[in-house]
Amino acid sequence: MKKRLALNTASNMATLFIKLAITFVMTPILIKNLGHYDYGIWEMVGAIIGYMGMLDLGVRPAISRFAARFIALKDQESLSLLYATSWFFLMAVGFFIFFILSIWGIYFSESIAEDGSESTRYTLLLIILAIQLLISFPAYTAESFMESYQEYYLKNNITIINSFIGFGVIYYYIEPENALVLLALVNTIGTCIKYILLAWYVQYRRPFLKIKAAYFRLENLKTLLSFSVKTLIQGVSTRIENATDSLVIGFALGPAMVPIYSIPANLLNHIRGISITLTHVFMPYLSGLSALNDQKKIQEVYFSSSKIMVSLSLIMLIGAIMMGERFLQLWVGEQIASSAGDLILIIAAFTVLPLLNPLSNRYLTAIDKHVFLAKWQPVVALANLILSLILVYPMGIFGVALGSLIPSLFFQPILLYVCCSHLNVSIGKYISHVFFPWIIPSLGMILLIFYLQNYFIINSFGLFFLVALSGTVAFFVLALFFSFNLSERLQLISLIKKNYKQ
Repeated sequence: MKKRLALNTASNMATLFIKLAITFVMTPILIKNLGHYDYGIWEMVGAIIGYMGMLDLGVRPAISRFAARFIALKDQESLSLLYATSWFFLMAVGFFIFFILSIWGIYFSESIAEDGSESTRYTLLLIILAIQLLISFPAYTAESFMESYQEYYLKNNITIINSFIGFGVIYYYIEPENALVLLALVNTIGTCIKYILLAWYVQYRRPFLKIKAAYFRLENLKTLLSFSVKTLIQGVSTRIENATDSLVIGFALGPAMVPIYSIPANLLNHIRGISITLTHVFMPYLSGLSALNDQKKIQEVYFSSSKIMVSLSLIMLIGAIMMGERFLQLWVGEQIASSAGDLILIIAAFTVLPLLNPLSNRYLTAIDKHVFLAKWQPVVALANLILSLILVYPMGIFGVALGSLIPSLFFQPILLYVCCSHLNVSIGKYISHVFFPWIIPSLGMILLIFYLQNYFIINSFGLFFLVALSGTVAFFVLALFFSFNLSERLQLISLIKKNYKQ
């Protein structure tokens, strides 16, 4: 199982870094061809569709959680009923979303069109996205089952191929006249192909999983929904926290102002994306351990995995705070970089706070204790939204960022306490084991980057990445001596020797 977890995590990370590389190349191209207004519309429509994704009522993570338990118990009959029930439910949701987006696109597309511009491309945008969700929604069932079977690497291979093909098509054919529609069309075709292949593969490998109406069970759906309603509330709250800022800025200040916030925010959100990707495989794994009542193993996995992931988050956080503005200058130009410079520290703090306890969401969901998140995350999200709306007018974009940070400062320490209570460990033990070991490596990285930035004039990506790499290497070298205990150091040396011999 450890090898499968490592393979899946590596596959998830490879997929993420490929997407990051493509984003790095494509973002300046998209800004140039879309313009600030359509780039802002793309971000805002994406946020709205993200909210529509919540219409699954939180069933997707519930599928993954229950399937993992049935797999651990070798209960094929329950798996078959779960598969068919989930498929038909999500199919109904997909049709509903398709209808809503189609009506919006056909009759009300002028609501998102720029003043004085023709609305045809916005109609096409909404209809294309409606088709994507119609096909994708029921196939989410197959994706959730693949996650439960720890087969992430298979879906990631498809994603990687799609990403390269889509990148090539957009890169060679994008023009200001077709940019918005081309972007939506390429994304939709790639996504639909991916989910069709996933659905075929799941049923080919496991013939007992069939999409038959006779396998649909209303009582199974009720069980799913009774669990998923907590996940739904949590998901909606997370969506409000992370995706509403662009909408607040777009509606209050205009879509053309959205890129000034969304570009640095998306850049920093890649830090969160890496953490989410690294932890994704743990929910079904911890669910299986919970089904076996292996509390000792759960503690071991939670502490060791959190320690490693916190170190990676700290590296990216330090780099973003110390070098983020310079990176934006080289990447998208002085206009956005100068406007976003003051935002980076606030957005970075908001981004990294949850990452200091990276497995909290996965763990509480796996042990069916995420009712805490369902109760309190809506309060945090509502506070986020209200503060952003209050502060956007006197403080502009900076006020929106600050409105997101303040509630998180209060909520995250409470969440850590709840997780430690269920783990039967103290907060002090968690902090001393997961966080304190990285203090010296972090200080060393900060000092080295500060020195190099004052010694060199960073006017190219080559020099930028050289400084960033130097800081990262310094972190890991110091970590080897100050962050790992003797047992961890011996395991690391053993692993390096084993790979060297191979």
